Amino acid sequence: MKKKNNYYWMYSKHSIENALLNQNRNILEIIIEKKFSNFYENYFKIYDLNKNIKISIVTKKTIVKKIGKLAKYQGVALLVEKLSYDRIVSLDPRFSKESFIIIIDQLNDIKNFGALLRVAYAFGVKTIITLDRFMPDENGYLASIASGALDKINIFKVTNLTSIINYFKKDNWWIIGLESKKLDNCVDLKRQKNSFEKKVLIIGSESIGLRSLVRKNCDILYRISTKNEDLDSINLVQAASIALYELT
Repeated sequence: MKKKNNYYWMYSKHSIENALLNQNRNILEIIIEKKFSNFYENYFKIYDLNKNIKISIVTKKTIVKKIGKLAKYQGVALLVEKLSYDRIVSLDPRFSKESFIIIIDQLNDIKNFGALLRVAYAFGVKTIITLDRFMPDENGYLASIASGALDKINIFKVTNLTSIINYFKKDNWWIIGLESKKLDNCVDLKRQKNSFEKKVLIIGSESIGLRSLVRKNCDILYRISTKNEDLDSINLVQAASIALYELT
């Protein structure tokens, strides 16, 4: 039997839909609020559900007790097992099918992480690499913020970013760092996006940005110029959205 903390309640509709479609997602139980029972009993018929999944009709009080008072839900919740993320020390063979990958440097804010997954998936990103010790714990809130992207994007964990960056460079990937600071060597890539066949975009945390060693290993530093420079930078997810729009 796996530890209890390997499981959590997923409650947002988009995350639930994509969890049901993810063959790698282990679902243990579905609970449906009584007044939504007719809708969801018919709704779940379109999915090829494992017969071992327990489905229960419960009161609103029962669902709220499971997911928490502050969680916004739509009459249903899933008890799921956390996903298993591959830990890598070199390039995974699956990367050969990709042309754009995101590396996250020390981002552990759960809201930004979830929103970044959602934006990345919207722009067609299939793979994200993050530092093992900095990835936020997978839970219902993260799944809700990611709005289904948690079950759509392949997430890999590493212990040494510099090492994995060097592997990418040896394989002829362009390493592009998303920079928040106004540095002389930052460039505008908007007109050059088609010049790079394979691209890795590195995104740092909102408070620190890219660490100096990671920055040093980038081929190009990319900063989004704004008309009013009196603010240090725009929001991390906003910046990532613009970068993905220009580079993908």
